Amino acid sequence: MEEKFIIVCTVDGETTSIPHSTQKEALHQAEKLLREHGCDLEITLHMDEISPPPCIWFNRKRMRQWCLAGFPTVRI
Repeated sequence: MEEKFIIVCTVDGETTSIPHSTQKEALHQAEKLLREHGCDLEITLHMDEISPPPCIWFNRKRMRQWCLAGFPTVRI
């Protein structure tokens, strides 16, 4: 089974899920959204399927910290 990375974000009350085939693509999309909407954007990164906490790969808090740190390289 091929890995799938899913970005889930809520903008203006509308929640969207965006699948990506690589971690790099997903993080690039997350960075783009955070730059556009700010570090307080409600955004998470899931692997393979949309999961409840604590199974989320990058929760909202970690995304915010990553954004505030200037989007350093992620090593998972």
